[in-house]
Amino acid sequence: MKKAQISLQFNWIFVFIVGAVILLFFLVIVRSQTKDADYELAGEIIKNLDTVVKSSEQTAGTLKMIKIPDVTIEFVCEPDTKVSFYDIGNGVSKDTPHDIIFSQKELSGTELISWTQSWNVPFRIGFFQYLTTRRAQYIIVNDILDESQGGLSEKLFKMLPKNITKILIEQGEDVEDKGYDYYKIIQFKGNEHGGDVKAPDDKVQIIMIETNDLNAHGTVNFTRENKVLKFLKKESLFGAIFAEDVDFYNCTMAKAFERLKTLMTLSHDRTSQLRVEVSDTKCSTLYEWSLDDIDNILSTIDASGLNGADSIYEASKQLARGNQNLIRGRNCPLIY
Repeated sequence: MKKAQISLQFNWIFVFIVGAVILLFFLVIVRSQTKDADYELAGEIIKNLDTVVKSSEQTAGTLKMIKIPDVTIEFVCEPDTKVSFYDIGNGVSKDTPHDIIFSQKELSGTELISWTQSWNVPFRIGFFQYLTTRRAQYIIVNDILDESQGGLSEKLFKMLPKNITKILIEQGEDVEDKGYDYYKIIQFKGNEHGGDVKAPDDKVQIIMIETNDLNAHGTVNFTRENKVLKFLKKESLFGAIFAEDVDFYNCTMAKAFERLKTLMTLSHDRTSQLRVEVSDTKCSTLYEWSLDDIDNILSTIDASGLNGADSIYEASKQLARGNQNLIRGRNCPLIY
């Protein structure tokens, strides 16, 4: 082979190697910039969502529509480790150790719905925030045959915000798969659905509520896991409706009860101090009774947690009544 031909071949090999190196360099640059852009986008979503969460915690009853890029946000709350956070992907996440957020495990789309309620037992313990999207459908099964009477199902339907995708169906009516990401079927004890659910099992969660008063206490049976947990006040019941499953509900309510215990302990300290400082014996007697109610709540939290919801509810009613009695004719300093 001639020397010129060998030289030409080496030139082409050299050109190929240099071209491959340059191409690889630009691919790395593009990939790096894309990754940086993804991180930046995820960080911006986290920042905006955190702002909404914090601002919503200042006012009860707020309903917000949050515009976001078409991404999937994963919400995690682990009952065993008590770890909770939400994750946009690419390793970008936000811890929520104290935020009481009820949500599906994954929310996707370009719009989030945020609804906030105040949980009072009997004074404000904290704000419960519920997150969902229009891609989730909430199906409430009618618990009565005569629509003119009105029942718990209709009351619950009216309590839930108008912006969510919710429908009221009759017992035995089929549930069609209309392409939603998630279906929550809500029924009442003794009035089971009974119809066909024509949607994939992993998209459907069915809960059965047993109560005489939506704003008092009762039980919620998560039928997929066949586990029954209690609820305390309507805000807790809403949590069972918006939570992904029994574990998510249980984990989030555990955070709520930690706050309940902390604030009830502070209330105990304040009441004890008032009992000592206020000279009026009738006021002191009222403080003594209220201390018994607070002790009852604290001991129930320690012994039973959420399972003691009925006892906590009754004791909180007594505490609220005692607080009202402090200003009836005596003008005693209030507990809260």
